[in-house]
Amino acid sequence: MLLELKRNKDIKETCVTVEYRERDKQVNSLVDYVSHLNKMDKLVMANAENSLYQVNLQDILYMESVDRRTFGYTAEKTYELNCKLYEIEELYQSLGFIRISKSCIVNLQKIHALKPDYGGKILVTMENKEKLYISRQYAPVIKEKLGIGGKKNERISKKST
Repeated sequence: MLLELKRNKDIKETCVTVEYRERDKQVNSLVDYVSHLNKMDKLVMANAENSLYQVNLQDILYMESVDRRTFGYTAEKTYELNCKLYEIEELYQSLGFIRISKSCIVNLQKIHALKPDYGGKILVTMENKEKLYISRQYAPVIKEKLGIGGKKNERISKKST
């Protein structure tokens, strides 16, 4: 079996292509393995009510750290996660999770509304109507990620000079 890796900065998501002459046991094993990895990347193990759950990351609205413990919030339940916030940030940034404060990471796909607030903060309303604040330290990163504010004004001022 040959392994060929190609870097492509233009793609948004990693793509695995398997070329084969005949679909045999080895090819099937490879497909099963990659499929399993793909599913596992989107699940996180979490505790709630003395039970262990597999939670789909796309169901999580936001995650926060409180008293050295990390919690994930869905529309229905609160789960305790067995990892640190910085680990979540590193692992799941590509899935749309981004830090909004020292102690909180949100799922960008679960944001309902954004509203500017005093002191450069931004008030975030999540899909479940819960309100969180983006600290002014993280506001420029969020604006850039969502394509709002900041950068647009810089481009306009550069053109006029």
